[in-house]
Amino acid sequence: MISKHVHCHPEHDNYDRLANYIADANHKGEKCLASWCAGCWSEDDYATGILEVEAVQDLNTRSTKEKTYHLLVSFRPEDEAKLTPEAFKAIEERFAAVLGYSEHQRHCGIHKNTNNIHMHIAYAGCDRCPGCRRLPRSR
Repeated sequence: MISKHVHCHPEHDNYDRLANYIADANHKGEKCLASWCAGCWSEDDYATGILEVEAVQDLNTRSTKEKTYHLLVSFRPEDEAKLTPEAFKAIEERFAAVLGYSEHQRHCGIHKNTNNIHMHIAYAGCDRCPGCRRLPRSR
């Protein structure tokens, strides 16, 4: 398993676009095996979860930095048979805990459009505490 933070310039930070890419909304699910949201009040309603995140991010008017943390987690081809939807969710929850995002809103999706199955996770850098922005520090 390899994980990577996908950087985005603040002027291109668009949670709606990223979450829809993760759900493969423009390709009718051709590459997305599963998608879900977590930490949202709407629970499993993916589209309403996106609106919630955008509303929370709009409350943060002070930050000029990116408000979304995009994580890409790639897996070895031989691991694909062992990875169930529950396993992906457990892996995502572990990453959320390690990054300090357990309470943050997020949208996740499993893609299989490359040689390696991979998972995209969009974490809302702003939590539901208005005006707060919490992104992990680069090391």
